[in-house]
Amino acid sequence: MAEVSTPTSGMQFDFIVVGGGTAGCSLASRLHSLLPQSSVALLERGPDETENPLVTNPLAAAQLSETDLVINYKTSPQSQLNNRQITNYAGRLLSGSSAANYGAWIRAPANDYNHWAERIGNPRWAYKELLPFFRRTESHYDPNGDAEQHGFQGPIHTTSGRSYPLRKPIYEAFLQAGFQDIPDLNAGDALGVAPWTENWKDGSRQHSSKVFDLSGVEIFTGAVVARVLVDDDRVATGVALTDGRQIQAKREVIISCGAHKTPQLLMLSGIGPKEELEQHGIRQVVESPTVGTNHFDHLALHQAWTLKHPERGLALGSPAFNDPAYMLGYPVEWIATDAVPSHLLEPALIEDEGSQSGIDPKAHPNLVPSCAHLALLIAYAPLNLSGDYNVPLDGSHVSSGALLYKPTSRGRITLSSADPNAEPVVDPHYYSTQADRQMLRAGVRRIGQIMETAAARGIIEGETTPKGMPPLTSSASDQDIDARIKDYSEVWHHSAGTAAMGKNIQDSVVDAELKVHGLKHLRVVDASVFPEPISATPQATVYAIAEVAAVLISQGSE
Repeated sequence: MAEVSTPTSGMQFDFIVVGGGTAGCSLASRLHSLLPQSSVALLERGPDETENPLVTNPLAAAQLSETDLVINYKTSPQSQLNNRQITNYAGRLLSGSSAANYGAWIRAPANDYNHWAERIGNPRWAYKELLPFFRRTESHYDPNGDAEQHGFQGPIHTTSGRSYPLRKPIYEAFLQAGFQDIPDLNAGDALGVAPWTENWKDGSRQHSSKVFDLSGVEIFTGAVVARVLVDDDRVATGVALTDGRQIQAKREVIISCGAHKTPQLLMLSGIGPKEELEQHGIRQVVESPTVGTNHFDHLALHQAWTLKHPERGLALGSPAFNDPAYMLGYPVEWIATDAVPSHLLEPALIEDEGSQSGIDPKAHPNLVPSCAHLALLIAYAPLNLSGDYNVPLDGSHVSSGALLYKPTSRGRITLSSADPNAEPVVDPHYYSTQADRQMLRAGVRRIGQIMETAAARGIIEGETTPKGMPPLTSSASDQDIDARIKDYSEVWHHSAGTAAMGKNIQDSVVDAELKVHGLKHLRVVDASVFPEPISATPQATVYAIAEVAAVLISQGSE
């Protein structure tokens, strides 16, 4: 476990990192490594549970949601999902969500990052420029892998290639459904079916506080920050804790609290939209109208499928599914990415955006060549089923997931009160655009196509549906798919975008160097700076952003 200290009022550090999560731990470690003579404080409101079995064990990850180590942000009722309140999970412990996620290790296609760079107006965020930082983080599982694309000496070891009983038929089903083989999903080009890659090592979680060296960092757990201290010259000078103690920063304050808490802390510090701050009696320091806006996440629909021969030990829960290797990670072997045809998507985008003159396919991020709108996978267990969709974990079922990678729906994080201990209001506006409906419907139909192949029919009896609902096939109607999504969709807990990078304070919260517009000595480093969704789980990208930030700060880019 990391060595933890107790803060006292008046303490001074060169750098204060607020939020000891995925980005915060890696950033603090790298800052100390690059600037060994500088002092770095890392403040985390949760505890240090580095060796807790629920944290370290791959198959215990789902149980974390039932503990206080994970925050359960219930959204406001979502009008497009039958007014359901959708759970948004985030880690509330040292290492943050890297100690609570399912360990997927996925980079987005190069075009996603290239579009970031164009939108931000800085080539630093293009794929080619980010590639050294992706490499720096990882130790790639294949020693013969592409050295241009992968690192082999980083702190995070990736894994892939566990062989489950259904490995071959599931792969063949993807191929028969028309997906091309991709040997490496994390090499900048991602349309097809590829091996599932994750960052479990020998069956143990590699979360940020465990794999990054924090021995030179002063760590404070149980430290709830009430606000960032800003002087009359709009310079961030430190932080105030909820108990009144103050800690001073001689050089910078860096906020790394995640996509829900980062905008909350900015607003509590007087940085945000005037009307929102006035509503809660908070004195405005900087008018930053987009703080908390631009929220997006990955909405998904999961379905359960009955196996023809469960007695053969094909899925989790069967006594015969007992190879120790099966317990070393998430029970998935393949992930496919897919594009929705532009002739279906472009009219929906035009309808949403109110343009009568059409949309430039070269400019819209969802219409660029080879855009991966969807992720599709098969898990060897009935996972992520919601509500009353109850399927036994007895080896009789597998499940599918159709995940919307590139949503156009945008939501918002606002304050519930001026109390730093209160959770913010999360209103994501899920499934609120015609484009999102078109894309996720296409994903559900693609799952149907996969399950209708000869390879899948050889192992799958059929779909086990929620009570009273018809099976969803490749020819299912919009109405049937929407009914299922409205009642049973969930998210993958990939919230991002709520303190986005951009060119100016009118359209973004931070600039291309992650500095908060309108202030000095204050940055944001976490998934909230994503300007747009990426076709990937966020973990690998968040680590790369932290690596970039450490270099920017160490080079004195102030």
